Amino acid sequence: MKLHNLPEAFEQNRTVIEDTIQPTVLIETEVRKTSLFESKFAGDPYFPLSMEYPKSPEGQPLKLLAQINFADVPKHLPNFPKEGILQFYIDGYDDVLGMDFDNGQNHEGFRVVFHEHIVNDESQLVQDFSFVEANEEELYFPVEKEMALSFGTGYEPLSANDFRSEKTYAKILATIEDDDQLVDSFYETLNSTGHKIGGYPFFTQEDPRAYGDYTDSTILLLQIDSVGDHILWGDVGVGNFFITEDELKRKDFSKVLYNWDCY
Repeated sequence: MKLHNLPEAFEQNRTVIEDTIQPTVLIETEVRKTSLFESKFAGDPYFPLSMEYPKSPEGQPLKLLAQINFADVPKHLPNFPKEGILQFYIDGYDDVLGMDFDNGQNHEGFRVVFHEHIVNDESQLVQDFSFVEANEEELYFPVEKEMALSFGTGYEPLSANDFRSEKTYAKILATIEDDDQLVDSFYETLNSTGHKIGGYPFFTQEDPRAYGDYTDSTILLLQIDSVGDHILWGDVGVGNFFITEDELKRKDFSKVLYNWDCY
């Protein structure tokens, strides 16, 4: 896979950069009402009546951040489900949006739910979600409007602020460290911004996986960026969810790592 937007200054390092290229699924949004089964940001989730709805330790229902129906996603990414609905819920009444800064795998303030077998009979699904936003004026939430999602395929190299880049790009960084313009160009070229599934993440601060027990969480399960007029994480930040390769293969979403940061 060949990069077409590599600045001339990094041409001599093309092989090192291109060796890191991975597939990604890019996400586009459209503000509109969605069905219970569609892929979306915000809105009402697909949720069987037989299941217990996710709640915070205080008993507050969590709010749907994203729903991915893999029947609509290109079969472009290794180990990801080919069908089923994956959902991401966060605490919309918490000013840190359900994230535990000391333990990104603490699921008390967020939840990742996978529905492997889909019930098509809507009479067996929750229809009224007014209980989620009973105190809507108190909500903190990064997605302001319900959005339908569409998907496209792409490829991208290791992002410059991924924790693995320090080692992978060590020689490149050593040669440009005294040239601020080249450093800025390097990070701009390899920034990995935008909404996506798979590929590499973007951070406004630093990669939390560089510390503790998160280094195996190398798979980007979902990234939602502050793009457009209706998505905003704090001060123009970004939200990410990560999983290990083994957990993804087993469809075990109980230890997903959640992080968001902003400028």
